[in-house]
Amino acid sequence: MPAQSSQAWQSKLDEQFVTWSRALWGHAPWLDAFAAVVAKWTPIVMLLVITMAVAGVGLTPAEHRTAGAGGICSVVAAMLARVVNEPISRWVDRERPFERDVFPALVWHEPGKAFPSNHATGAFALAVGMGLVPGYRDILYVLAILLCLSRIYGGLHYLTDIIGGVLHGTLVAMVIRLVIGGAA
Repeated sequence: MPAQSSQAWQSKLDEQFVTWSRALWGHAPWLDAFAAVVAKWTPIVMLLVITMAVAGVGLTPAEHRTAGAGGICSVVAAMLARVVNEPISRWVDRERPFERDVFPALVWHEPGKAFPSNHATGAFALAVGMGLVPGYRDILYVLAILLCLSRIYGGLHYLTDIIGGVLHGTLVAMVIRLVIGGAA
């Protein structure tokens, strides 16, 4: 019985976030456009930011070395987390909000396999991997959070899809950082 009440609570929370975000659609077209752009392009922006850090832009020589290790950690963690996400998402086989409630999402996406969110997983794997690089760390965390919020706002994911992805990406990046020797 506790599992059923937990699922009901999770489902209610997920539905409240979808209802809240859809109620905002169309009231501020700039917000809809911003969310759509963030949902689609932030992973590429995050990789460009990591590339700048690895190139040493604005960093001291010591920070530059940390950025190099962090860049390797970030990319390896994101790739590994994505590989691990695939069987999990196939096993869970969760519909996306736009499928369940039949509405057009702000950004086109194929149906199905919403949990855990690949975007949230990858974004947090990238951000946590660069967690010891001053300045860049903060930029990457802000981008990762914006990406997660935009995926919910755009009707592509439920809150719990995002939470699962954030936890998974963070865990994988922390393990990779330990394996690399704490240098990143």
